[in-house]
Amino acid sequence: MTTANRPLGQKTASGVVWITSFQVARQLLQIASVSILARRIPPGVYGLVGMAVLVTNLLETIRDVGTGTALIREREMPNELASTGFWLNCMTGAAVTLLLVLAARPAARFFQQPELVTILYFLAISFFLSALATVPMAILSRAMQFRRLALGRTIGVICGTAVAVAFALAGGKASALVAGNLMTSFATLIAVWIFAPFRIMAVFRFNDARRILSFGLHLTGSHVFNYFSRNADNVLVGRFLGSTPLGYYQMGYTLMAYPLQSFSMMLEQVVYPALAVFSDDHMRLRAGYLRTCQLIALVTFPAMLGLAVTAHPFVRVFLGPKWLPVAGLLLIFAPLGALQTLYAPINLIFSTQGRTDILFRWQVFASICYVLSFIVGLRWGIMGVATCYAIAWIALMFPSFAIPLRLISLPPKIFFGSMWPTTLHSLVMAAVAGGWMHGLRLLGVHNAAVQLVSTAIVGTVVYTGLVLWRKPPVLYELSNLLQGSSSRIVQAIGRFLSKATAGPPFRGADEASSSQKV
Repeated sequence: MTTANRPLGQKTASGVVWITSFQVARQLLQIASVSILARRIPPGVYGLVGMAVLVTNLLETIRDVGTGTALIREREMPNELASTGFWLNCMTGAAVTLLLVLAARPAARFFQQPELVTILYFLAISFFLSALATVPMAILSRAMQFRRLALGRTIGVICGTAVAVAFALAGGKASALVAGNLMTSFATLIAVWIFAPFRIMAVFRFNDARRILSFGLHLTGSHVFNYFSRNADNVLVGRFLGSTPLGYYQMGYTLMAYPLQSFSMMLEQVVYPALAVFSDDHMRLRAGYLRTCQLIALVTFPAMLGLAVTAHPFVRVFLGPKWLPVAGLLLIFAPLGALQTLYAPINLIFSTQGRTDILFRWQVFASICYVLSFIVGLRWGIMGVATCYAIAWIALMFPSFAIPLRLISLPPKIFFGSMWPTTLHSLVMAAVAGGWMHGLRLLGVHNAAVQLVSTAIVGTVVYTGLVLWRKPPVLYELSNLLQGSSSRIVQAIGRFLSKATAGPPFRGADEASSSQKV
């Protein structure tokens, strides 16, 4: 398995561009589909399917035992090693899928929802299909074939969305959501197997399997506890408050998680193979990690703060009046989501340094704190759960960053200082956009679409103007990234941004600098 002989920086830049382009298209498609589905499917049904997803998400954390991440980190990738990873993943995927089938009836009794049994049986099929796609996707990532990977996932989303909308228009409720999930998994599996340069061999080497498991089990353990910290709130809300409040809560959380899942983790996926190449060179690793976080903040901070400002018109336009309780949740979740997008790449440090054991121990402690916050907030309903969770997460934010940053000798002061220009620009934008919204109300303009579109335009103009005026260091990084792409159009945009920069970015300290490019 060989990759093209292109510079690592160019392959990374091209990967970011391709992944971002396809991700934007997928997000626009998903927003449109959510708008259609939310108007035809009541919140209670979303809550019901959400209960099923809680079960599948739990088992998904142990389905591949970190196989994909472990394979990407390998220095060499012979077909024998990839085949061993594939058969290992098939065995664990089949075992966990069977466990999901066996858990269907107990889960239905726990949530007091008999319909869950059938839903979980169908989702088990999707579950196993996703397991079969893990190794081909890891190979595409390791080979930095991001255009193929992004295209495969986009094909899956398009097919799944089309099926879900067709079922909903035909009168389906839970069946629309389940059928869409099944088609997404199936189409993605077919696409990545076609695109991946991978040939299955009837080989299973126990030494390779042992090495994969030694790395992946700690990572899997941290994922399990991370699952509980992120989903215990859904379990408690669904069990004690009911399916309709859970539908509201899960919709709000999903909107918060969009940038986390669609941009932060996407960029992390592109950067991880590059950083793994020089995992022992902390100087280059620090520089690459800072660039990654700065680029994430440049996009997600204004997007999430803008969502908080426009929460009410956004919900009325895209979801409909029956979803208005979600707007209150977004006032809490959206700013919190901005901070969490910076935390997602922390796994890059633990994985490249091979210290998933530290990640596991920290995740155990943090998960206990988050679950306790959910229990405390439950007495005040879904707003209480969201508020207490936000307080707990912010309280643990500094040690959550400081522990992994110490592994690469990156002082937290330098890390948070590098995020300050984007933070300031986003706060100013949010203040101006909020003032605009208030002015519209004073003038008697209550049309939700007018409020949303005009405020979005004002916020975009203000934020873009501030960035071009103040020329933060991340603008220099973005211009270099775009100029490294293989697309002439993207290169032209990068050259335009280069003219707007004031010079090389401020590193903050010699520890975070490097003359070598990622």
